[in-house]
Amino acid sequence: QQLPSETSRTITISLPDQAGQYQCHGKRTCWPSQSYLSSYLPISGIDLPSATVNISPVGPVYSGETVTLQCDISDYTDWTYQWYKNDQQQSPGSPSKTITTLSDQVSQYQCQGRRTDRPQSSQKTVSPHITVTANQPKATLSSDQQDILTGDSVTLTCTVESSGWRFYWYRHRQDSEPVATTSGSSYTLSQVSVSDGGLYRCRAGRGDPVYYTQYSEPVHIQVT
Repeated sequence: QQLPSETSRTITISLPDQAGQYQCHGKRTCWPSQSYLSSYLPISGIDLPSATVNISPVGPVYSGETVTLQCDISDYTDWTYQWYKNDQQQSPGSPSKTITTLSDQVSQYQCQGRRTDRPQSSQKTVSPHITVTANQPKATLSSDQQDILTGDSVTLTCTVESSGWRFYWYRHRQDSEPVATTSGSSYTLSQVSVSDGGLYRCRAGRGDPVYYTQYSEPVHIQVT
């Protein structure tokens, strides 16, 4: 470009697409007609810090269950978190976002970090992938013993296909208060007596507010 009254020229380039080795020189109509080429100036780009979305609970979730999306960004700590739904920018917020799953709603969310210093943004996350199941899960209850005598110990096991549950144990009636709550899937009756017999059920729950599975079918514990 001819610049009759200028001795320097500034250009703006976009990274990373225009990274590379740059040189310049000047040309004009009178003698000397051109300058020497400048030395090479290498221009390279560094990737923006990566951002990822972690989902809790892990694994399949159920329609109507509360799900927490956590935005994690490598490098630096002073991020303002920007969430997007269907590529529509939402109000800046915290690194975590709680939603109630409806069909594939979770896959509509992305996040990105913003800050005042360089780098001023992180990469935008890829859309999280999660499987949403419409049917409420059902717990399955089993006992490790069939012929139970007084003084025995009996272990009941409550099985749910996915993970992250607390387990609630019921005796006689499923709509009563649970007789026990455990973080593991087993509940042991120690040194049982005849009065410990009856129908036992279980169910599992997770999240806040708690999302419950269906009750299990009852298991009859008879102590002789």
